[in-house]
Amino acid sequence: MRCGKTLIRVGDSMAAVRAYCGRPAAIQHSIKVNTTTERVGGREVSQSHTVGAAVPVETWTYNRGPRKLLMTVRFVDGSVVSVKTLSQYGY
Repeated sequence: MRCGKTLIRVGDSMAAVRAYCGRPAAIQHSIKVNTTTERVGGREVSQSHTVGAAVPVETWTYNRGPRKLLMTVRFVDGSVVSVKTLSQYGY
């Protein structure tokens, strides 16, 4: 997504996106749980232990006007992980 002369990319921070693109039309908050599984014991049939960590996720929607498609920027733990163009025009 381009905001002025700046291209928003995966890895950019929330602060950078806000500085370049301004306030989004909508913000959706959620939590993602990252899990890791570790083997316990050295036998063929071993037990596993799963550990989870809650990570904040936000999806910002940008309305760029009635002649442009809506855009979403998804952040996980404060960094851009995806930028998508929606199939719906702004208002």
